[in-house]
Amino acid sequence: MSLRPSLGLMLLALGCSGTPTVSTQDAGTGTDAGAPLDAGVDPATLAPARWPDEPGVRATHDVDLDLWAVLEPGVLNGACDAVAAGTADEQARLRCGKWMFFYETFGTVGIPQPLLDFLQKHYKGYYGAGFSNLGFVPDPASTNGMPLGLHGPAGKLQGVNTAAFTCASCHFGRMPDGRYAVGYANHDLQYGRFLAGLSAPITLSTNASSDKVAPAIKAELLPHVNAAKAASNTYMIELGWMGLQLSPVLLQGTNVDLTVPEQELFLQLPGGTLDFMFKPLLDDGYWTVSRAVALWNMPSEPQRTAAGMPHEMLALNGGVPRLMDFLRGFVAIGVSKNEWTDARLAPLEAYVRSLRAPANLQPQDADAVKAGARLFVQKGCLECHDGPSGESTRPYAFTEVGTDEAYGHLYNPDAAGNGCCDVPPEAITRGVKAPRMNALFAQKGFFHNGSVRSLEELFCFSPRNPTTTPALTSKGHPQTCDGLTAAEKQSLLVYLRSL
Repeated sequence: MSLRPSLGLMLLALGCSGTPTVSTQDAGTGTDAGAPLDAGVDPATLAPARWPDEPGVRATHDVDLDLWAVLEPGVLNGACDAVAAGTADEQARLRCGKWMFFYETFGTVGIPQPLLDFLQKHYKGYYGAGFSNLGFVPDPASTNGMPLGLHGPAGKLQGVNTAAFTCASCHFGRMPDGRYAVGYANHDLQYGRFLAGLSAPITLSTNASSDKVAPAIKAELLPHVNAAKAASNTYMIELGWMGLQLSPVLLQGTNVDLTVPEQELFLQLPGGTLDFMFKPLLDDGYWTVSRAVALWNMPSEPQRTAAGMPHEMLALNGGVPRLMDFLRGFVAIGVSKNEWTDARLAPLEAYVRSLRAPANLQPQDADAVKAGARLFVQKGCLECHDGPSGESTRPYAFTEVGTDEAYGHLYNPDAAGNGCCDVPPEAITRGVKAPRMNALFAQKGFFHNGSVRSLEELFCFSPRNPTTTPALTSKGHPQTCDGLTAAEKQSLLVYLRSL
C-alpha cells in the first residue's frame, strides 16, 4: 500500500564554540554580528534576548490552556472565503493563514480514510483517541476521531478518500506547562511508530505469524488484535469490507511498503523526527534524520541584514532561502501543487511570520538571567549563535559541530554536488545550522536529529542516548559538557530558559 503524506521540510538544533563575538541582541535592529567585543561593554547585553512582546491586539489567539480558544472556530471560519473574494483586511488574511495551518492539505494524497476509521474504532486502546498515544492532539471538532494535523478529505488514492498531514502535525502541540501553542515543535509525535505500524493490525488480523511485521510491533499489537476480534462479532466482516474499499489501492498486507528492517529503523526515531526523504515520502536513497523545530520569531529582512545572514536559511541545512520556498516544498507532493501560486500561499506565509514564542510562565530571576547571558558570551557561544534569535548565520560542517554526520548526505549528492529529486544545487549545503533559540524551556528535542531530549542532556547533567545507529547518535557539541563547572551549566540553563 503506497501512502504519501506530506510533512514538508524541517529545521535544526543547538551548537556553540569559539571566541566571543557581538550578536544580534535587539529584535528590531540588531548589531554587527561577528565583531570583536568592545572594552567596557557588558557581554550580557550582546547575548540573544527574548523578543519583546508586540503592542496591540493580535489577529489570532495562538497560545492557551484551552484548546478551543486556540482553535478559534467561530473566528477562522469564512476567513479564506473573504480572502478569495478579494478582501484587503489584514486580520482576515492572518486568520485564513491560521485555518490553512491546521486544515489545508494542498490536495496531497495521504492515508486511506477507511483504514484510519477502522483503527480508531477497534484500536483506540493502542493508538488513543485521535491517535493521542502517539503524540497527536485530538481534534475536538472531529466526528470520526481524527487528530489535528491529519485532515481529510485530501487527495484521493485510486478513488479512495484519504487524510493528509498539515502544518499542525509537527508544528502544534501541548507544551509541558499544559498550554497549547501554534508553532510549537511537537516532539511528542511518534511519526516513525505511527507509520511503521499503520497497517500492522490488518496484517496480523489475518496472519498472526506474518513475517511482514517487525517483531517489536507484533509483540505490542497482537494482544490488541486478539482483544479487538474478541470484542466484536462483526470485526472480520468490517475488516473484509474495508479491504473491499481499499482494493483499488492494492493493499498487499505490507506495512506501508516498509520492509521489516525499515520498520525497525522507524521505531528508533525519537519523538518529533523523521527522514522526510524516505518512503513513503520521496526517497533520496539515504537514511537521514531531522527533527521538527519551532516556527516562532522568523527574522525580518532588516534583522537578517544586520546579522549578516545571506537569506532566511530555512531547513535543517540552511539551504532554503525563503519561507515561500519552504512552503512550496511542503506542497510539492500535493496532486494540485500547480494550483498553489504564491498569492494563494501568501496568507499562510503571513501567519507563520506572525508567530511569536510564548513566555515562560515561571520567569527566571533577572539577575541570574543576566549572569547566564554574560557567560553565554564569555564562553564563545556567539561564534555560532550570532543571528537575530540565536540561530547561526551560516551552515556548519559536521567536522565543526561534531554531531551525527549522516544528515550531510541529505538529497544524496554526488561528487559534483548534484542531488536527487530535482533539488536545486543551492539547497545542498552538506552541513547543518543552529536554530532559533525560542522558548527553550518547553523544548524536548535538540541537535538536528532530536537525539538529545532535554536541556539537561545537552549539558550532560543526565546521560545522552548511547546508540551507535547511524543518523541517530547523540555525539558532538562538547562545549555544553566539557570545560564548564556545574554552576556555570546551571547559570546557562537559567539564561536559555528565559528566551
